[in-house]
Amino acid sequence: MSSLSSKQKSVAMAVAAALGAAVVVALLLRSSKDDGLESLPPPPPAEPASNDGPTSEEPPKAGAKDAAKVEGGDKESAAKEDAEADDDMAAAAAKKKKKEESQQLTKTLEESDKLGKKLFKEGKYNEAAAAFSVAIEACGKLPKLNKQLAILLNNRSAMYEKAGLIDLALEDCAAVLEVDVAHSKARNKRARIFENQGKYQPALTELCALQLHFMHSNKDALMRGMPLNPPVEQEKMEELCNKCVPTAMEEAVKRRDEYQKEQKKSGRDLKLPTKHTVKLLLESFSNCEVWRADAAADKPVGELSVELAADLSNADKCDLLFRRGRRSAYEQNYDEAYADFRQAVKIVEESSDQEITDNMRYYPDLLEWEGICKHLTYDLTGAIVCYEKCLDICQESDATKRCTLMVKCAGIKMDEGEIAAAEKWFEKALDIDPNFPDALLHRSNLYMLKQELDKATVDIERCLSVKPDFLSAQLRQATLCMHQNQADKALKCLSVADKLSPKSSDIQVYLGELHFTTEKVDKALASFEKAMEYDKNNPNAYINAALAIMNKQPLPGQPPDVQRAMELLEKGLEIDPQFQGAYIHLGQLKLTMAKRLEDCLEVVELYNRGLNQCRTKEEMADLVKMLVMA
Repeated sequence: MSSLSSKQKSVAMAVAAALGAAVVVALLLRSSKDDGLESLPPPPPAEPASNDGPTSEEPPKAGAKDAAKVEGGDKESAAKEDAEADDDMAAAAAKKKKKEESQQLTKTLEESDKLGKKLFKEGKYNEAAAAFSVAIEACGKLPKLNKQLAILLNNRSAMYEKAGLIDLALEDCAAVLEVDVAHSKARNKRARIFENQGKYQPALTELCALQLHFMHSNKDALMRGMPLNPPVEQEKMEELCNKCVPTAMEEAVKRRDEYQKEQKKSGRDLKLPTKHTVKLLLESFSNCEVWRADAAADKPVGELSVELAADLSNADKCDLLFRRGRRSAYEQNYDEAYADFRQAVKIVEESSDQEITDNMRYYPDLLEWEGICKHLTYDLTGAIVCYEKCLDICQESDATKRCTLMVKCAGIKMDEGEIAAAEKWFEKALDIDPNFPDALLHRSNLYMLKQELDKATVDIERCLSVKPDFLSAQLRQATLCMHQNQADKALKCLSVADKLSPKSSDIQVYLGELHFTTEKVDKALASFEKAMEYDKNNPNAYINAALAIMNKQPLPGQPPDVQRAMELLEKGLEIDPQFQGAYIHLGQLKLTMAKRLEDCLEVVELYNRGLNQCRTKEEMADLVKMLVMA
């Protein structure tokens, strides 16, 4: 585990409140008027008299036994017993004195407590605090009164707060929590004071600590879904969380940037996402069938490598590197493909031969693939430069190529959040070909993001009328139908998709999601398990299966299989470390199982790891909210 800041360690236990977002309703946060003074419980009963000495108030007469012993001639024994009798008398006297002192202390405690409450009602807060101080001093000299001590300290802290002596109020709250770590009034008071001081993170920490104690005290009931009232209102948690987010976001961005800087130094920033992610992007363009056919007809990677070892011109070498990279992509070895594309582009950029690109057969294709790889590694500026450069040299007669590049430019703009610019690129492509399927498919996705489902439906139906065997379009239509609560229509789309691509892991994931939305959790889980069987590298299958397990109705009296759900989430993150939602779900489940401080620290580290993988602030938002509770 990497090192954590002292701030994170000091409040790590509070991270458990992240689960608070998933817990139903809560009691209202106590306001300052709720800080009414607590009443002392009755003192513990006096200890029973010891059997070791006399129990009466009158000590035994000295010398009675001694006289008997002297008469018997046993002077030594008489002296010994006389000494024992003297010891008994001393012990009895000491015990009597201790009892009297205890009674006096108890009387002082009770009278001072009553006086403090009387002065409180009169609004004399400083005098009330002084009275409680006398009671606290007396309480500290009495044994086994921790509960009374916590109450008195809390009452005095309330007086200090009302008198404006905030530092003293906080000191007493800290003393209360040393005696009783779960004392809700002290926690709420500290939260209120910190919030009034603008110290939102410490305030949130206090409320999180209350949630943590509640969760661990009611873990079994929570796991069984029993309705409970958590100690803090969810709206209050979110209010404080939102106040903490701006500062926390700045810190998270700084940590992420440092992490990614180290990644760049080692070259790991050029690593592509998961094979599954790359495959989905490539298959969302209809020219995927064309380049795959060309790659399949080309020589294997080994033979192309042999040819590359020969003495070649730069143009021929770049063409061979492109062909080997394309063949590697066909075999789903995408990182190897990107390495070849980068090498070829580097040769072109560093070559003094101005005619190298003129002599290359595959230069436009090389630029397009370089753009794809830069897009996948989130070098969005570099990606669009490649696409636009390719557009500049692409023949006007190659309408399909130009439209494809324009759609890819639109995709870059969508990832940059420039929706209007993305729409313009789609319009350019559709001006060339009004029925270009790729433009219709990807624009429907844009409309879905804008919640313009009617427009999205028009585009996807038009796309499928042009290219009914477009698998990505069939899956997109199924998603649209699910969003519009058209389960039967969605199922028909998935049936068509299944005929186009039998044993597709993605189709099983979509089918599982459909079952899940219609509350058929068992069927959903079965589909997700089949998706894992069809493709062991599909992270969606593992993560959705974990969520299905947590929503599956367990046997009576049994909790969900949390351990299995956590294993699936961890596997999903192993496959795809950029799957942000999985970090949140896994963190919540780990908190339900946490037993030690170290367990909570692991959740803090988990969230930090997830934040390091984020590409934009939008991606970071939910994880930052979880982290501010740490």
